[in-house]
Amino acid sequence: MHNLAKHQKQRNLVSISRGEIDANDKHGFILDSSERLVALQCVYDFNLDGLMFLRVEDITEVKSSATSKFHKSLLKQEGLLKKVPFGATFDLDCWNSLISQLLAEYEFMILESEAAEEADFFIGRVLKTTKTTVRGHFFSGAGKWAKAPEKLKFKDVTCCQVGTNYLNVYQRH
Repeated sequence: MHNLAKHQKQRNLVSISRGEIDANDKHGFILDSSERLVALQCVYDFNLDGLMFLRVEDITEVKSSATSKFHKSLLKQEGLLKKVPFGATFDLDCWNSLISQLLAEYEFMILESEAAEEADFFIGRVLKTTKTTVRGHFFSGAGKWAKAPEKLKFKDVTCCQVGTNYLNVYQRH
């Protein structure tokens, strides 16, 4: 589906569209995929910008254009291509297994629920996962921690991000 494995094997810089969820394409390198989830090394303004995990069911198009090929050559010239963790593997069976794996390396993460009637954006520490939910202590864009942990159902999660420039700045402060 969507030639994810082909793009991964060829190490193509791709644009991923999720027409029903997000008007903006995601750009990066496919690191791993399953029937349910895809792992992406994000690229933003010629910089590597953390890892993003998306639901495959939300993807409407994956393409690697002439512009993507040119941008990949620029990333190589900038010495960034060798920093992409090609060959990394992730437990992409479900959100629970993936987030459990990520918790071993990342203290902070972003979880998004973009397909719900009212989209949600959670940023902070994941405290616990169960078979169907993730519980975390999240904070606002103004850096204010929520008074109590919040719970999010895995069925509502559309995106998970770790190691992003955005998260790294918050984590330092």
